[in-house]
Amino acid sequence: MANCCCWFKIAILSLFCVLNIVLFVISCRISYQHAMTQEHTRFRQQMPTMDSWVNSPFGKLKSYLFNVTNAEAFLDGRDSKIKLQEVGPITYGMLGYNDILNRTGSSVTYSKERYRQMKFLPEESVSPDILNKTIIQFNSVLLGSAIQVVHNYPFALRVFNALTIGEPVFLSNSVNYFLWEYTRPSLKLLSSVMPLDTNCGLLFNALKKRKEVYKVNIGTEHGIDNFFRIQTLNDKQHVEELEEYSEDESCPTRVAGSFDNSLYSPLVKRDTPLSIAAVESCRVLPLNYQRDEEYEGFQTYRFSLLKVNQTPPACLARSYNVPLHDGMFDVSHCVINKASSAFSMPHFYGTSYNWSQHFEGFSPNAEEHEPFILLEPTTGIPIKEKYRFQTCTALPDLSFSPKLRKLSHMFVPGFWYEFDMDQLPGFVSGMIRFIVKVVPTLQPILMALQLIAATWCLLSVVRRLCGFCSYAQLYRKICGTANVQLETVLNSKPQHDFKCTTEQAVK
Repeated sequence: MANCCCWFKIAILSLFCVLNIVLFVISCRISYQHAMTQEHTRFRQQMPTMDSWVNSPFGKLKSYLFNVTNAEAFLDGRDSKIKLQEVGPITYGMLGYNDILNRTGSSVTYSKERYRQMKFLPEESVSPDILNKTIIQFNSVLLGSAIQVVHNYPFALRVFNALTIGEPVFLSNSVNYFLWEYTRPSLKLLSSVMPLDTNCGLLFNALKKRKEVYKVNIGTEHGIDNFFRIQTLNDKQHVEELEEYSEDESCPTRVAGSFDNSLYSPLVKRDTPLSIAAVESCRVLPLNYQRDEEYEGFQTYRFSLLKVNQTPPACLARSYNVPLHDGMFDVSHCVINKASSAFSMPHFYGTSYNWSQHFEGFSPNAEEHEPFILLEPTTGIPIKEKYRFQTCTALPDLSFSPKLRKLSHMFVPGFWYEFDMDQLPGFVSGMIRFIVKVVPTLQPILMALQLIAATWCLLSVVRRLCGFCSYAQLYRKICGTANVQLETVLNSKPQHDFKCTTEQAVK
């Protein structure tokens, strides 16, 4: 029985020894961090990031309007410039939703609803009753109609003046009206004979539900550097609204290979080509690496969405035939009633437009107005995002209209908005910290323990097979140490004769 127990221990120790040797050899050939990021790309339902991704995007949407403070003085010629006062932020809590429609080992298809829940946050707005504040804005319906007539019906300019004789250049109403309920009697009249949307509310239209069905790469079949890159958007590889430019490689319409801005491929480098499908502007926006930046203990890469004075692509360089300045791009094909509209950074930051020639009240600066993303490069998870853009209307020569001629060649600002991403859930940020900071330190420790365990198991097996009771005996056997014994021998004949010595002493 004892012999069987001994052989059982030897078998267990041998198995444990082999297991630790195998683990050590594997650990020498792979990176634990790389293996965990590879597992992340499989996008399993049990991953900690899954629930956070399903209920995204999440954060705050902040809107800013421009109040015209000298409308009458400008119209009657007392002021040569339009004075603007920024009103905001008008803050809404925002929560989106991603509904998975189909999943395979190499791709996932899902429908994105960006603005599933919107809630006004009075305590985080410029004032709790800001929606009831009265402001003065440009009559964007009048301006949009004038642009359409100049561009499409130049023979009807006098008719336009007669029909719009009662429309003021500036409108006075509440913030809520301009954001959610903006309509005009003339627009309602036109909508009876033309397919036009009558509500021009800025947020009403910006937050309208769009069809967004993505098919993206997951798993390792396409390589982890292609994780979550888009295959198709709404079953197309190009932006649907810019289909006419799909063959033009210089036009940023190809969504295949870009991202939806929720997740990115892991192990991102500073020069990794990244771009996002910006559906609100119906184009693909390339991300531009700026610098390394530390944020809440994370080492991140900061990417901007627009470069300062970036020349727009040729296909987006004009809005209703009005040339746009550097730092702007056309979005007319993407807004309500296809009205003339362009995007830039807020306060015309980063544009070549000399706004001070026409306006007062802007204070463009990078800190408040530059859109950026902070990306954790190992996992490819966005840590922070401030997505900022401003709408403006590019006006042509309006000298045909007595009331509008003073606005000729202006770029009239509409409003600007900022999506401010909330902090990541604790379990997601904890997972990122574990992968980025703990795992690289943990791997050599575990490898040392594997080597120690394998050595101990091997010595234990040898000791038992050779019949040694202790590791000391095994050590002496292996090292060949001599077994030294000490022996005491009593000499029967003393070296000194006591008697003789005494007698000599007497003498």
